[in-house]
Amino acid sequence: MSPQDLRLACVGRRRETADVVTFAFREVEGRPVRHLPGQALTLALPLPEGAAWRTFTIASAPTRPGEVELTIKAAPDGHATRWMHEALQPGLEIEARGPVGQFSIAHHYAPAFALISGGSGITPMMSMLRWLADRGECVDVVFLHAARTPEDVLFADELAALDRQMANLRIVTVVADVPSGQSWAGYRGMIDRRMMALMVPDLARREVFCCGPAGFMAAIGRIFDAEGGETAHFHTESFGAGRATESVTVAAVMTAEAPSGAAGPTLTIDGRAVAASAGMTVLAAARSGGIVIPTGCQEGMCGTCRVRKLGGEVEMTHKGGITAREERQGYILACCSQLKGDVEVTTKR
Repeated sequence: MSPQDLRLACVGRRRETADVVTFAFREVEGRPVRHLPGQALTLALPLPEGAAWRTFTIASAPTRPGEVELTIKAAPDGHATRWMHEALQPGLEIEARGPVGQFSIAHHYAPAFALISGGSGITPMMSMLRWLADRGECVDVVFLHAARTPEDVLFADELAALDRQMANLRIVTVVADVPSGQSWAGYRGMIDRRMMALMVPDLARREVFCCGPAGFMAAIGRIFDAEGGETAHFHTESFGAGRATESVTVAAVMTAEAPSGAAGPTLTIDGRAVAASAGMTVLAAARSGGIVIPTGCQEGMCGTCRVRKLGGEVEMTHKGGITAREERQGYILACCSQLKGDVEVTTKR
């Protein structure tokens, strides 16, 4: 599914837990929002200080394209997500781009799957599971969800209903802690290899999709490796992983010493020239000159940082955030386009 520019209207919201809300959207012009299970949308959130681009996985199934649902957790330090919880109400229209991402069960047929999530990482797994249910698929699926406490378990009632509906589905839920006053009869504690052997004894033979905090995904990956699983059958969603990489790249380029007498390339953005270093991305060079280019995932997936190249050469390595047609029109993604010399771009589309 190629990303496209969208205008979405919020048509509903419901609270899932104390810090999680599901928002429903429709395309303003009535077009279906087509996507694959596990893909995401990038929203331009109209914050008071200006638009903030954020990428969220779609929780609803692509078999119901009339509406898309995003299940959003408001982190204590998450300014944009906190705004969504407080201000995003039915009737508000926002710009969006998508779908984005290659994290989808639709790309990997297998007789047995393990859909493993930690916290709000459950959203792409729900899209995949709902898709399988709507299609009447009979594949073997273990749906493993880890939450902080029993009150943080998401979609418990719907999962129970799907468990009754799908003969080859098994739901496994584990919580890290059970606070005083709450009851829990299932698994508890941090997931380790021993616990995994009890919950999913045949993990290594399954096609595994994993989403959650970085540490959670890394731990599940180590267990999968230890059980003899093949790397090609372990898939993770990694929105935002490029942020740390980008900052390290900027720091490394900015502090590297240029050869004596050598001048680096110049990036010109909307007529403003910025001195850069060879190999720097357009986004990093812009930031070094104090120029803001709106950006979302910073991994070449969401397309938020799309700019039009007017001259010069770049090497672009994207992950589906730009279409072949847009490339022919001269567009590039600033986050994943490295300067090969002097380059001129414009942010005007």
